[in-house]
Amino acid sequence: MSASTAVTAAPERLRRRSREALIALAVQYLLGMAANLIGEPEGGFAVAVDWIVIILHVLIAIGLVVIAIRLLLAARQAQLGVRLAVWGLVVIAVTFLAGVLTISFGSDWASYVMAAGFLVAAALYAGTFLASYRAETTARG
Repeated sequence: MSASTAVTAAPERLRRRSREALIALAVQYLLGMAANLIGEPEGGFAVAVDWIVIILHVLIAIGLVVIAIRLLLAARQAQLGVRLAVWGLVVIAVTFLAGVLTISFGSDWASYVMAAGFLVAAALYAGTFLASYRAETTARG
């Protein structure tokens, strides 16, 4: 791989990781809303659906932590949006812990922190996505 190919590959990797994070956040949001709408069903098929939704919500949350780490590594390699990626990882970690508190204690405040964390993380990762284009506009201009 030539030096110019490596230079263009790093922003593309950051863009791809940012897109992964944004898509995972959107799916996570929809699963969380589904879990809230279902609530705590009395029995039957709704209980199975509720468990499936919650398990998927937890698995996506774990995946978001992994994506946040991979995104930070991509940002460091591209030398673009590193501060946004660091804060994104911090916000994802805090949001993950708020999710654990929500499931463990049923805390409404922890649920609120999860919702706020979703918004902040989405904004930060939209920033890393846009930062990935900075190298291209600098090279053209």
